[in-house]
Amino acid sequence: MATQFTLDVQPREVLGKQVKHLRTRGLIPATVYGKGIEPASVQVNGRAFLAVYRKAGKTALIELHMGAARKAAFVQAVQRHPVTRDIIHIDFKVVDLRKAIHVEVPVVAVGASPLVARGDALINHALHTVMVEALPADVPQHIDVDVSGLDTLDKTIHVRDIPPAPAYKILTDGDEVLISLTPVRAAVAEGPIEEVPVEPELIRRERAREEEEE
Repeated sequence: MATQFTLDVQPREVLGKQVKHLRTRGLIPATVYGKGIEPASVQVNGRAFLAVYRKAGKTALIELHMGAARKAAFVQAVQRHPVTRDIIHIDFKVVDLRKAIHVEVPVVAVGASPLVARGDALINHALHTVMVEALPADVPQHIDVDVSGLDTLDKTIHVRDIPPAPAYKILTDGDEVLISLTPVRAAVAEGPIEEVPVEPELIRRERAREEEEE
């Protein structure tokens, strides 16, 4: 399976604190690295990257165009500003298409549980990802899990219930709970609680003294 996404990256000479000037021009600083290659400081157009990243995420191969060179890579990490949440740095990891890798793949619930449809329960994702072993080009972007069989509260879906696929192997422990149901309990309507005024300590002492004198 060929890479579905491409992205142009350019060599970056601006380093350190000066990279903030790149961001004002709509560029994002990035690093390209991987086994057997020298790490390279690059920059990428912010809009172009977001357009690809929204579809590719971290589990789809991206073909990086670095001048005449072509490198197959995953988005390894995206660093965001703590306040604005703007992307301020990207790590691209180049991979060997002939060697299997381990990748965390998102799990997506599909179908509809009858209890959830009736409003009696909520879907509980015990695990949002599973670890997968596959060739880089065979890594699934996500794994769909059918929850329509969750028709009673005592039923759960374990990792072992994911149908096997010839292109990849799931490494996460099969006994791990993947998806379960959480019951929805209606709030019990209670009347207003009458507050009993508490006498200040000084008043209680004075009253006790008066009773003793009587």
